[in-house]
Amino acid sequence: MEQNSEKCPLCITSATTTTTNQDNGLYDTWLQCDGCSTWYHAYCANISKEQCDLIERYHCTLCIPTHGPSTCKMTRPPFFLRLCLLKNQNKPKRRKSEREHTRLNYADLNEGKTADQKIWSKILRAKGFAKDPFKRYQGHQVTMDLLKETGMREPFVIEQPDGLDMQMPSSTTTISDIANAVGHNHPVEVIDVATQSESTGWDMGRWSEYYQSNERDRIRNVISLEISDTSFAKDIIRPKIVRDIDWIDHMWPEELKPVEYPKVQLYCLMGTKDSYTDFHIDFGGSSVFYHIFKGSKIFYFIEPTSKNLKKYQKWSSSPDQSVTFFGDEVKECFSVHLKAGNTMIIPTGWIHAVYTPEDALVIGGNFLHGYNIGTQVRIFDIEELTNVPMKFRFPFYKRINWYAALRYRDQLNQDNNGKSSFTYYELESIALLAYWLRKDYMKIEEKSKNSQSMDIPSEVNDPQGLLTDILTGVERELKQANNNNEVDMKIFKNKLHYGKSEKKKKKKEKKQKDSSVPRIVLKLNKPSPPIPEPITHNNNNDEDDDYDDDHIVNNDHGDDDEYGSIEEEGITDDEEISKEDLEIMDSDDEEYQEQQVQRKTSTISRNNNRKRSRTHSGTLSKSNSNNDSSSSSDDDLGTSKRKNMNMNNYKRSTFESTRSSSSKKQSTVKQRLLERVSKRL
Repeated sequence: MEQNSEKCPLCITSATTTTTNQDNGLYDTWLQCDGCSTWYHAYCANISKEQCDLIERYHCTLCIPTHGPSTCKMTRPPFFLRLCLLKNQNKPKRRKSEREHTRLNYADLNEGKTADQKIWSKILRAKGFAKDPFKRYQGHQVTMDLLKETGMREPFVIEQPDGLDMQMPSSTTTISDIANAVGHNHPVEVIDVATQSESTGWDMGRWSEYYQSNERDRIRNVISLEISDTSFAKDIIRPKIVRDIDWIDHMWPEELKPVEYPKVQLYCLMGTKDSYTDFHIDFGGSSVFYHIFKGSKIFYFIEPTSKNLKKYQKWSSSPDQSVTFFGDEVKECFSVHLKAGNTMIIPTGWIHAVYTPEDALVIGGNFLHGYNIGTQVRIFDIEELTNVPMKFRFPFYKRINWYAALRYRDQLNQDNNGKSSFTYYELESIALLAYWLRKDYMKIEEKSKNSQSMDIPSEVNDPQGLLTDILTGVERELKQANNNNEVDMKIFKNKLHYGKSEKKKKKKEKKQKDSSVPRIVLKLNKPSPPIPEPITHNNNNDEDDDYDDDHIVNNDHGDDDEYGSIEEEGITDDEEISKEDLEIMDSDDEEYQEQQVQRKTSTISRNNNRKRSRTHSGTLSKSNSNNDSSSSSDDDLGTSKRKNMNMNNYKRSTFESTRSSSSKKQSTVKQRLLERVSKRL
């Protein structure tokens, strides 16, 4: 039995390697040196799984002279730690048995350092991926009706090629057959998997020798061999669904194809075991068909949401791209395992990486279509912002979009007896295409007013008129589908403003709305003073007249307001309006006004309470002295005291009711200050 299919440097010298140990899974745990990044079996290093968790930094025997001895975590008594260090100086890194605790070293990927050729396979095995939710179809189910219904927004898999109306190489095709058909001198772009960089100086003859060799010095991959003009492509026919919607077949002029056209329709991908292509989006937001006729592949997909695309743009332009696994930056990453005979359609904009668990041969191709033009042009804009080199762009991208605009105008002007021949996905895409081309054309006009851009075909005589006709046609089609109701075309234009988040838009709209609201100026009329209720007196009892005059409310104050004298409210007539009061008047913050008014009101209330307390004390003293001089009969019955107390309570309640009715009418200090200002003016 093969030892876990991988050997470590200690496996050669270890005398304990047995079949029984392999069956027990003792080789599942790997350790990595922090100095040289070499991986070892924990079992070969004579380290138990329990001891793996105790060591903090590990340096192998070769690295100890340079980096020093290994260190351990202080999670056990020092005696136990010293015992572990004496037993082995290595620091283990758990890799398989507990993947969530694995700390992977990405340093080998940076600056061409490639000590570990299988770094990507180890990284992927240490990650967790979500199960894919994508549909599986039979070949006969994949039709134009399906695309119109779904808008081709998610990847889907066709497990068997029957019904797709396509022709692909057989599973017996070898790399030598491909080299003979393409030509041994045909140049090939080869990718070094460990560094994800291009290796120069390769042709099909050299690649064929490498691919068939049993001893490969490095892991390499070929993903961009375009074969449209080779004899190998003569027996290959793409799926019918792709041929029906590909812009190169339907939008690009036939007379130009022998001379120039986007050569992206047919690729042969040749991957070796453990090869890997990091996360990317196919150029120009193009969609992809992908058929495996030998071997297998594992795809890792990330949905092209607005948030994920922003993260992708930041990651792809970051200097840390080579040492950051993009799957860790997003919420969900789906894994799809494809086998020989499977075909997959990858829609516009989906971010994906590809791993090859075994040698594999694949036929694929890129195509633009009219079901999701908005995402296509957005990906192109991301490429512009991140300065993607032209060799990695979709050829003649803007020209083919102008050709598509010409074709869509003709189709929109066709008379279909009042019935729309477009789906909503298509009409939305056509409108977004027109708005995007208009924006690009305005940039061209600003740069050179007298010369026409090479991106605009000569068939387009009036770019602005063309785009206006398209938008008018889209609006007409949408009105027909909406029972002749009006359609707001701005909803399509706003979708191109993907650089601004919805939060920023709402904040800007709120700011504009607040600035347009005029300030409210209060103009209050002076309220008329209330008529106090009359106080009746009992002439039969002289004691009833013995009350304090301070309880009577004096309303004859001329210039004073209905709330009592200004002096009583804590504001003198000669006092100037304070700066704080003016700030309250000028403030538009209602909460601030309310807090300031409450503070001033509480101060005034405390002053008034002190005055009433002193007045009330004097009244009680006078009342007690009068009650002591009353007749003995009244004292016996308690009549005089009750009368006096009732009258005092009545007068006091009258005073309080007058003040409470006034305070109800009183709104804020701001209102009273406005009255004062109006009097002085």
